[in-house]
Amino acid sequence: MTGRSSNPHSPLPITPVAWEAFAHERAIRWHSSSKWPHPKRLIEISSAIPSDQILRLLQQGTAILWRGDFHEGRQILQSVKRRLSNYMRRAIKLPMPQGFHQLRLARSQQARTLGLILIQIDPDWSLVNRRAPDIRAACEATLGDAAATHACLQTRSLSGEKHDTTDTPPVILPLSDLLGILSAYQWHLKGVEVAALGARIHPRHGVFAPTRQEYLELVAGTALPATCESAIDLGTGTGVIAAILAQKGVPSVLAIESHQPALQCARDNIDRLGLGDRVTVRKGDLLTGAPVVDLIVCNPPWLPGVARNPLEAAIHDPEHRMLRGFLAQAPTHLPPSGQAWLIISDLAELLGLRSRETLLQWISEAGLRVIDRVDTRATHPKAADQKDPLAPWRAREVTSLWRLSLA
Repeated sequence: MTGRSSNPHSPLPITPVAWEAFAHERAIRWHSSSKWPHPKRLIEISSAIPSDQILRLLQQGTAILWRGDFHEGRQILQSVKRRLSNYMRRAIKLPMPQGFHQLRLARSQQARTLGLILIQIDPDWSLVNRRAPDIRAACEATLGDAAATHACLQTRSLSGEKHDTTDTPPVILPLSDLLGILSAYQWHLKGVEVAALGARIHPRHGVFAPTRQEYLELVAGTALPATCESAIDLGTGTGVIAAILAQKGVPSVLAIESHQPALQCARDNIDRLGLGDRVTVRKGDLLTGAPVVDLIVCNPPWLPGVARNPLEAAIHDPEHRMLRGFLAQAPTHLPPSGQAWLIISDLAELLGLRSRETLLQWISEAGLRVIDRVDTRATHPKAADQKDPLAPWRAREVTSLWRLSLA
């Protein structure tokens, strides 16, 4: 059975900030989903100024705290983003894989620059900007209860932090972070319709949503091993693959996840689908401590690279750690008749980040062999987006389910 948590979110991380603009404040809290340090220079702006001027300030490392109309602030952010995107597309000139690394660096720099456009949230998770939406429910769901955050602040002060806690101080964060929180909350409320499941999956902030579903169709359409009383979904995320396995008739599914927000997300989805009697969600690092099961399914991040934030951790796998760890550990958790399913696309191969020969070598070195492979054409909007520098490679992408057994 899955467990429940009445308060799955930790209180907002607190970083005292001493900006001159806030000399009248007792303390300021800084939050960044990408764990960026707070900027050293800050100016307050309440009315629109030319995007070129804003971009120059940002590129000089000066942060802008937007005090004006909320929708105008969004427009400023989008305008600066368009300019940076145009620069980025013109800058990507190298062949792959060097071009991919150049693109990732450019996107990281773009995100860091956009992250200098800031907004202030009051202690009760409200905005004072004109025409601002009600963000309280989204912030409570993502950042935690405001009262709990205040209590955390008081506790930390008693342990030696140098700021007054008579009043809970406001929070400063990138406007792009706040928009991400609001967007993720809408996804969470609405859910994502999963055809292979015949139901909706409700993602959380920082948990990858199953908007690309060709890989789920592969799982749903592939026959289970002749004997399949138990299975593991490694890196369960939202829990969608574990749910599909349970619906396919596997009596006992263990969903393993290392990312705390994803753990609660998976538990909530499994409970919502009424599959708690067949699916157990557990925190774990790869297959360490896992039992022997008839089937292990792994959908690792498809591209090597360092993740800048929790959401990117579902896309980028540093030095293929999860892919290689799954292959190396799977044989000790399978019976002689068991199978391991690897779900992965060939985009890394198309970009020159990994070869097919290397993947086959890793499979062989792990003591596994390929039973067969089921392919499907990748289906996602980016493949047809000519503004995406990777569109020519995405258009050729193939997603595969590799059925593996002990050699």
